[in-house]
Amino acid sequence: MGYLNELYVILFFIIGIAIFSFFKSDSPKTKDKNLTFIMVSLGVNLFTIPVAFFIGVMATDSPDSTELDFWGGFLFIQAIPLLILIIGILKWLIDRGKNK
Repeated sequence: MGYLNELYVILFFIIGIAIFSFFKSDSPKTKDKNLTFIMVSLGVNLFTIPVAFFIGVMATDSPDSTELDFWGGFLFIQAIPLLILIIGILKWLIDRGKNK
């Protein structure tokens, strides 16, 4: 039973960080640095991690499945949020380079 409680603590920690990043994205300091899009996409990414982990675990339910099946299921759910986060970081880096 202790192991299950540890999983719930990790899940609540991830969800708490995601909610914090959503609320933090509206602060003036974040808006001044043009980090709002990155903070929102990071929050979406953190919200989808537990779902992606669950789908990845369900993909390995078969006895003949491998670790690649887990990563396939995980990245099937995480691909779009990760792509949005990478695009946001690249856009921020390009804009920061233009402002200097």
